[in-house]
Order: sequence, then C-alpha cells, then structure tokens
Amino acid sequence: MQNDMRKYYLWALVTGFEDMPAGTLIADRYLSQGGRIFVDTQPEQLPQTPGNDITAEEISCYLKLFSERLHIPQVYGWIPAAKSPLKKDIWLLEGCPIEPKSGELRPLLSQVWEETSAMRQLSWLWQIATLWYPLSCQGVASSLLDFDLLRVEGPLVRLLELRYQAKAAGLSQLGSVWQSLIPTADRRIQKFLEQLTQQLIAGEIRKSMRLASQLDQALVICGRSLERQVDIVTVTDAGPTRSHNEDACYRSAYNDGIDENSMALAIVCDGIGGQEGGEVASGLAIEIVREQMEKIPLPTANWDPLSLTNRLKRAISIANDAISDRNDTEERQGRQRMGTTIVMALAHVHEIYLTHIGDSRAYWITPEGCYQVTLDDDVASREVRLGYTIYREAIQAISSGALIQALGITHSLNLHPTIQRFPVDSDCIFVLCSDGLSDRDRVEQYWESEILPVLQGQTTLPSVRDRLLKIANTQNGHDNVTIALLHFQVSPKTIQDLPEISVPTAISLNDDTIADSSSDLSGSDDSAMQTELIVVDKNKSRSIWLLSLGILILLGIGGALAWTFLGGDQTTEPDEPPTSTPLTTRPADPSLPTPTVPYGAGVPLGSVIQLSSARTIQNNIPPSPIVLHQDFVEGELKGEVPSNSVFQVLERQTTQNDGTWVELKVCSVPSSHNLATPDNNTPLPTELDDSDPQGINQPIDNPEPITTLQAGDRGWLRDGDVQSLWVTDAMIGPEQYGDCKVN
Repeated sequence: MQNDMRKYYLWALVTGFEDMPAGTLIADRYLSQGGRIFVDTQPEQLPQTPGNDITAEEISCYLKLFSERLHIPQVYGWIPAAKSPLKKDIWLLEGCPIEPKSGELRPLLSQVWEETSAMRQLSWLWQIATLWYPLSCQGVASSLLDFDLLRVEGPLVRLLELRYQAKAAGLSQLGSVWQSLIPTADRRIQKFLEQLTQQLIAGEIRKSMRLASQLDQALVICGRSLERQVDIVTVTDAGPTRSHNEDACYRSAYNDGIDENSMALAIVCDGIGGQEGGEVASGLAIEIVREQMEKIPLPTANWDPLSLTNRLKRAISIANDAISDRNDTEERQGRQRMGTTIVMALAHVHEIYLTHIGDSRAYWITPEGCYQVTLDDDVASREVRLGYTIYREAIQAISSGALIQALGITHSLNLHPTIQRFPVDSDCIFVLCSDGLSDRDRVEQYWESEILPVLQGQTTLPSVRDRLLKIANTQNGHDNVTIALLHFQVSPKTIQDLPEISVPTAISLNDDTIADSSSDLSGSDDSAMQTELIVVDKNKSRSIWLLSLGILILLGIGGALAWTFLGGDQTTEPDEPPTSTPLTTRPADPSLPTPTVPYGAGVPLGSVIQLSSARTIQNNIPPSPIVLHQDFVEGELKGEVPSNSVFQVLERQTTQNDGTWVELKVCSVPSSHNLATPDNNTPLPTELDDSDPQGINQPIDNPEPITTLQAGDRGWLRDGDVQSLWVTDAMIGPEQYGDCKVN
C-alpha cells in the first residue's frame, strides 16, 4: 500500500488551503498534507471529473501538453464546488515534483543551482529552452520565468504547475531571468551565460531552437570532462501463453566508454499481424534500422544533434517502407497487414537519443525516480492531446489501447516518429520494453525494488533483466516480452580542468539572413573560442537577393530557349533532372501568367504550383494528404490538405541544421476529395487483449486527420518535399487560383 500512496501525491490548482491543518479530509477522499498537497486515500477508484465539460483554459493546456509530461504535471481529478471547503471547483494534478517518501516539494532550481556541476546547469537550461516553444503555443511560457514553479529532480527540470498570461512571454524576458543565475553558475560557463543572456535580451536570439542550439554547443564542450560507460543487456521471450514470439531485439556489442567516434545502440520491436507477419515485420525493422545506424558518420567537428535526428527519422522511414512494400507485394489487407512497434536508444557523446513509434516504451531510472519517457501512440493518448478528456478517463474506453500508428502499415509520408534526446551527466538506467512488461504499470511498481539496486551497486544488470522477465511472465503473462536495459556510468575524466567555455553565437533568423554560419567546435583549446557576433549588412543582403533573382530570371530565359531549340521530349535520368530545362506549371487560361520554374534551382517565389502525393506511392494506394508545418524552425504540424491541391510559393528559408524550407499558401483544394488517411482500406491492426482473444470488442482504429487547412491558410514544407510532390505539367485553371495573386 505504501507504493500506491507514493503514486498519488496531488497538487491543488487553487490557493486558500494555507490555514487548513494537515490531516483534514475533503470530498471524503483527499487527505491534506498541509498547504496544497493532498493524498488520494482511494487510488483504486476513478477520480471524479466533469465529464466532457473540460473547457477551462487553465486545464486544457495541461491536456494539450500531455506529450511533455516528463516535465509537466497532468490533470488527475476534480472536486466540485459543492464538495469543496473553499466553495469553488478544485482541480488536482498528479505527477508533480513531490518527494514520494516525505510528501514534500522537490527543491527549487534556484536553491540547488550553486552546488550543481556546470554540465547539469547547462542541461537544466537546455530543458527550459526546449520547453519554451510548446508552452508558448498554449500561452503558458511565462511559467518558465517563475523560479517558484521550477523544481528539479536530479537531472530533470519539472514544473509545479502552469500559469497562463494574457500577454505572451518573450525570450528577452527569459534572458533577464537567467541573468540572476550567472553569479552562482560554475565559473567555466559564466562568460558563456553572460553572452547568451545579452543576446536574448537584445533580441539577437528570437527562436527557442536557436537558444537550444547554443546550449547544445556548450554541452558538447562541457561533456568532454566526463567519461561514460554503457552496459547493455537484452532478452526476448514468447511468454507463457503465446505459441510464438513476434517480438525482436538488438543490442550493439559495444560496452566501453562512449567517445565521439562510437555509439551504443539498443532496439526493441513488438510485431503486429499474427504468425508469419508480426515476427517478420519486427525482424525486418531491426535488420534495416541496424544497417542504417552503421552507416551514420559520427564526426567530432561541428556536432549537429538535429542532423543525427534527421538520420534517425530516415532510418525509420526506410524500415517502414520496406515492410509496407512487402505488405503490398503479398497483397496483405486489413488485419493481415503486418507491422511493428519500435523503441530505440542510441547513446553518443553526452546524449541518448530515443526513437519511438507504437506502444513499446522507454523509461528513465535515476536515484530520484522512474519516468516514462515515451508516450504511447494509441487512442487514449491522442484523446488527451486533443484536449478531449483526461488520461485516467481516456484509458477506460474499450478502444483506448488501439494503436494509431506503427511501422509498415502505410507509407512513411504518413508516419510521425517521436525522437527525444537527453544529456546524460550521472549514473542512470534506461529501460526499453514491449507491453508484455509495461502493462499494468509493472515497471513503475518494481523499479525501486528491482532496478534501483543496480545504481546502488547491490546487484548486476543481467540479474535485473532476468528478474524483470520473470515478473512480466508471472504477473502479466498475456504477451511476448522483450526488454533492453542500458546502464550508464558517468565519472569525471582524470585530466586537467576544463577551460572556460565560450561558443560562437548563431545568427538570428530574419528577413535579411536565411542561413546560419556554422560553428567549429573542433579546436583543441576551447578557451580560445570567442563568442563572435556577426552583423549582417541589410543593404548588402538586399543586393544579394536581387542578384539571386537576376540569376533565376536568366536561368528561366536560358531554359526557355533550350526548350524551344532542343524540344521538350529529351529524356533524362529521374534522379538527375536537368537544371537548364524548364519544368513549368502551366495555367489553362492564357491570360494568366506562366511562371518558369527551373527544376533544381528552387521554385521561384510567387509561383503557383500543384502538389500531389500520388507521385510518391505505388500499387493503387490512395494518395495521402499533404501535411504543412507551423514553423520552419520548430517543425510543429499545422494541418493537412488533400493531394492535388494548388499552392503559391511565398517564402524560402534555409537553416543550418534542418535544410531549406518553403512557405506555401493554399490557393485551392480539389472540389471533391477524401480527407481520410490512406490506410482506410488497410486499417491498422491492434494487438489482441488477452481477455478478448478474438478481437471481437477491439476496434481497428485509424488515426484521426489533423487539422484540415482551407484556401488562404499558410504553412511550411521542406524544399525537398516540394520538389518530390510537385506536378510539373499540371494544368491549373483560373478557378484554382482562389485568393492567390500572381504579379
């Protein structure tokens, strides 16, 4: 019972309990611990909620930030005003930064800042920087400016609650707040923090991604003072009730210090699709992903985490399409289509990268707690993220565990893997597992008694692996079980003290600057690396733009002449499009302008083009919608439009880490279209629950479409995707131009 009580320390989202004595019971259920902390005395009972009436702005932000629950508490339940001693509604939060044994709040970041290492100080700031954008989208970024809300649990920054502010918070305010931390920061990073905060306050850093990139560079340098060793053990087992094993796993044989030229890799896959289906998919996924990982160069200079992130996404996409193509070749439909979940950990330099699709999970075990890092790709999680319900209610639905995406079910254009990365600066364990272990919260139940002793030196990693397998088979027992454990051991290097850190600044992205200068971190002496402020001459930038425009016009004229004299029937290899041959989007009405679009030079600004995902698929699979992003830096999804929609090219931006992006305006969508996702005819199979072996009561769920964009909406798409989806010979009629104006 003690373990259960630890799980349900709650925080009341209302003031007024200051004078309430500890031990007071409210709503016949919640026991006051003093102040705003309560314990649920009936954790086995579903908390009361107002049902579907979850419209309060202060609550919806928690739901929509469900994917950030590693740092942000979540809504637990509700006390109506009629049962409240304050005579007003009370919302309760779970997963708050509360010490599970004492019931006291975790320390403030500002309280323990001075006694913390440089690496951890930078890691805490980096976490705040990565939280800035998602919190800004919900209007609660000001929570990150309040030191009373910023608590720490070992390596993690955790927020006590979220606070809404009508006026949006800016990064300049964050710089002002961080200035108070500089005097007590580690001496090696004080100069860096001074430069960083000055840039924030001056508005030279206007994107949180740029802020995180600056901190990344400092973390790389600071991380050189630490030695890291990782030990990996894995196991996969059919379990006591299954006739065959659809799971698969892999671990690299590398068990030594992780330097710049090495990596440690562990993969867990849980196959879907029955015998000769799921096991094939899981095995194929591991084989392809492993091969792709072995091809990844790991340079020591210009370390770019986002580049590795993109390579991980590509590896997942290649594996997905290989399984999907096999499904198509074998004419598998419906539940017969094979697929697999995947959770993968890659350790390199000072970080671990976690890649995830489906409901296999990753947990982070530290002396302070057990944290579920990944979020299941299932119906319940989706309902919460959309703001429809709280998680404890969502999981009560029959279809709550139905997967909304897995590898191999549809084309990779419709796949959205989650990739997270975390600096590792102290001993910890990452647990990767299929739901054969994670079901019924077995990891949360047994982490302290079975896994924590490894960090305390009281047992070995193989012993823990065998013990967890036994727990899964005896206390769950309804499914295959696969487990991978990664034990990180971190210690200071026996070298001279690391010099003072100073890293070059990133150029802020604006209309005058579309590319960042790269920062060379390969120098042997970090102290010699001065922060360099690059000032862009606006007049010079404008001249460069005009010169580029002139070159594009000349290319277009040259291409038109080549088309006239050489003819339009020249054949070329598809992967080597001629840059001098114009591939034109031609309007049907001759009174409308015909923009010349040389392939390879980028679509000229102002051009009206048609994009079709049908160009990228085969075997008569319906074309998928085209998904636009909210921001070319952050990459958040904005919405989708059907294939064969017409767009106008508004702007092009190039980033150092993530390539070139194009801003598009939706001119028009096809008059008749099906917005359903392309796997409507090939639904995503779900794993059968042991209580319902025939799947009679388990619906096959497809992902709900994201926001549907309309004519006039704008969004960003990678330039490479524009090129691959572009219908170069489309006949665009006047009615398709909509509100788009072409000069």
